[in-house]
Parts: sequence; C-alpha cells; structure tokens
Amino acid sequence: MTDDGSARLETLRSWWRLPDETRTEVRGLAKSGRRHPDTEIAWVAWRWAETVLPVGAPEPGRFRNMLSAAGFWIQIVAELASHGDPIDPPQPSWLDRRRARRILRLGPPL
Repeated sequence: MTDDGSARLETLRSWWRLPDETRTEVRGLAKSGRRHPDTEIAWVAWRWAETVLPVGAPEPGRFRNMLSAAGFWIQIVAELASHGDPIDPPQPSWLDRRRARRILRLGPPL
C-alpha cells in the first residue's frame, strides 16, 4: 500500500477507534451546526471528513446516493458471506459522505 493509502487508512481507523457514543455525538452536533467541544475529537472528525469527501470532490447527488446505498447493502451481504476482515475500517458509504459534508461545512476546528 502506498504512503497516501496507508495515511488514508490510518485516518479512517482513528475515526472508528472513537467510541460509538462519541461518533454519535459528533454527528449530532454537526447536524445542529456545532463542533465537538473537545478539540482533539473535533480534529479527528475533521480529518475523517476530509478523507471521506476530499476538498474539491463533488458532493454526492440524490441519484448517486441511491446507487451508493444499494451498493452499500450489497457489500454488507457479500462481506457477511465472505467473513470480511474486522480489523480494517469499512470504506466510506453514502451516509458517511453526507455526514462528512456536514462536518466540513463547519470549517476546521480552531
């Protein structure tokens, strides 16, 4: 894996290492237009969002979201059948891109 690919994977892992409650809190705060009060967590969320939806990448439209959602469910079924590697974080889905867009709209943590 290239350095860029390993850095991307590490960024995704840092997000998934956060407790479920913390990720849920970050998503809820972003949805209401606020950052997480813990600066370190806010930076993890920001870096994750930049990885999921890089600067300059087009925001997913409705049709693309529907296709991605269908692919997401097919991927889950395929991974259940093949017993995917639980160590690596899942690849970002359509829902992740929507959540990342909300975090990116807030701007970087200060």
